[in-house]
Amino acid sequence: MNIRTILVPVDFSVCSMLVTRQAAGLAARLGARLVVLHVSDLPAGVSPDTHVRPEGVDRTASEYLVADAREQLAPFAEAARELGAAAELDVKFGHVVPTILRAADETQSDLIIIGTHGRTGIARMVLGSVAEGVAHKAHVPVMLVRRESRPECARESCEWCPHGGRSAAEEKIAGESQG
Repeated sequence: MNIRTILVPVDFSVCSMLVTRQAAGLAARLGARLVVLHVSDLPAGVSPDTHVRPEGVDRTASEYLVADAREQLAPFAEAARELGAAAELDVKFGHVVPTILRAADETQSDLIIIGTHGRTGIARMVLGSVAEGVAHKAHVPVMLVRRESRPECARESCEWCPHGGRSAAEEKIAGESQG
């Protein structure tokens, strides 16, 4: 298998950077292109063209979220460069799993590397698993990277990571859409 493009979906959690660094190291060793992707799943009733004012400035949801995501993705690109890989950054809107799969097709990715919290039982049933959905439906190999328990995490297990996969900007849009 010749790996020319690696897609790394990130949710801006602490562990996303660790997964990106592992993917960047592999991309550097293989001479592969690295695409770091963030997917915003907008709340029901909010389209990318919906006008919002979360900071008092009228913008479309897509303008606000893309600007915020690009800012948050910059350290991911820097980490990749430090490891010898150039990272392309991408932001898309939609339901997370199908959007990741579509991005893999669009970028002609040969491998998807995605982090998993390792939730089990009720937590997995209730919260679902993006990584599991991608792994089951992808047309290319998927490497699941078990996220590490970090000292800065509230608990000693990623099973209960409080980060729900949304950025602060996405939370503001969700809050604004709910009144």
